[in-house]
Amino acid sequence: MTQRKLIIDCDPGVDDVLALLLALNTPTCSVALISLCFGNIGVTTSVRNVVATFKVLESERQYRTKHKLPLLPYHLHNSPDDNSTWPIVALGSTVPVSSRRTVGAEFFHGADGLGGVHECAPQFSPSETCILPFYYPKALAADQVITREQVIRDAKGYIPTPRPSWREILRILREEPEETITIVAIAPLSNIARAALEDPATFSRVKEVICMGGNIDIPGNMTPFAEFNFYADVDAAAIVLATTSRTPSSTLPPSTTAVATSFQGTTEDSEYSPVKLYLFPLDVTSRHRLRKQWFVRRCAGWLDKTSVTKVHPGESPLATWMTVWLSAAFGRMEHLVSFDGGSRDRAADHVDGINGAYIEMHDPLTMYFAIASDEERRMSFTVAEDMDIRLETIGQWTWGMCVLDRRGIAKRDPHDPRPARDDEGWLDNTMGNRVNLVVDGPGSHAFGMKLLDRVLGDLEGE
Repeated sequence: MTQRKLIIDCDPGVDDVLALLLALNTPTCSVALISLCFGNIGVTTSVRNVVATFKVLESERQYRTKHKLPLLPYHLHNSPDDNSTWPIVALGSTVPVSSRRTVGAEFFHGADGLGGVHECAPQFSPSETCILPFYYPKALAADQVITREQVIRDAKGYIPTPRPSWREILRILREEPEETITIVAIAPLSNIARAALEDPATFSRVKEVICMGGNIDIPGNMTPFAEFNFYADVDAAAIVLATTSRTPSSTLPPSTTAVATSFQGTTEDSEYSPVKLYLFPLDVTSRHRLRKQWFVRRCAGWLDKTSVTKVHPGESPLATWMTVWLSAAFGRMEHLVSFDGGSRDRAADHVDGINGAYIEMHDPLTMYFAIASDEERRMSFTVAEDMDIRLETIGQWTWGMCVLDRRGIAKRDPHDPRPARDDEGWLDNTMGNRVNLVVDGPGSHAFGMKLLDRVLGDLEGE
């Protein structure tokens, strides 16, 4: 199977970290870059969560080696003494492309993005100086420069860079063969949009963009009409969707119309070509849940081969660490769904065949599609291809709303007469976006088990 090369753009809260662990523990893919964006939390806060992830993975390697447990796929393919396979980590956008509205999701993920894990389990948390390698030395004081060099030497599992992440995205796309890089976008799309605007021709070398965002036939999770990632930077989302169009100017937000000529891909000699984009809206991601019972049951399978008795998952650094922030997320989700009198819980319980706490797997499901083989994608997902999905960027109440033409009128070919009332090009086959909309997936239980199996690995030992 051909190895997938990934750029992961994220805002590491709870489900982002699960998605990262899923990708890092998939032997058939390599992570070239972890690009950080504002969103669930601020960029500088999210750095600590990413560094903590690699610190925990290294602790897990030592634990499994000591107890003669099978190593995780990540451990087998990433040596702590060889950085040739380590992903680069880069800071990106701290504000939206539009800078018109700013939001956060600390209300769910906690102030640190992981339910207070740095306070509750400090043994797994890096020092706050872990941020220093992400700044150029000239921006730091003399003592900070010395500390910065030491942090870089001590870094395990990742390579920090002070370059903006959208420039790292373009560098990788420029250096790697065309159509070999998959971008997994599970944050507000600010970094992706900045890369596309800065160098459209290079950006169009991407194999595919797999994006978590938007809502089609269900309410949003930020407003009645908008999902968080699209709402957080609506112009960026509109720009990224426009990269799928043969005529990007037809769907770019008014504030970016001036740069529309950069995206023109309608001529045969153009260096730019429309991007292939898969969209995972709330409609499908919210139907895929991770149940607390499944996680607790899975962790209970750990064995200490030195005593041949079952032990508390606290023996495993990874299980201990995950238990802290997943427990916080399970509890917060129970509070959030109580506003509708429990109907949301009952419907989910009926589908999953189990009750109790759960969290929705927005980012991990999107990541699973990215790392899956072509056959797995065909077997587990249903995709509606070439959908003209546009984004509302100026509405007072509909900011961030995904808009589709629901009239059921076929688009016309270029040589057909233009309809009298089609000023926005909804019926013109050369205009509008071309988004591959994911409408169904493997289901909660099947996906939940795959996720836990991949992230936690083999619990039985030799």
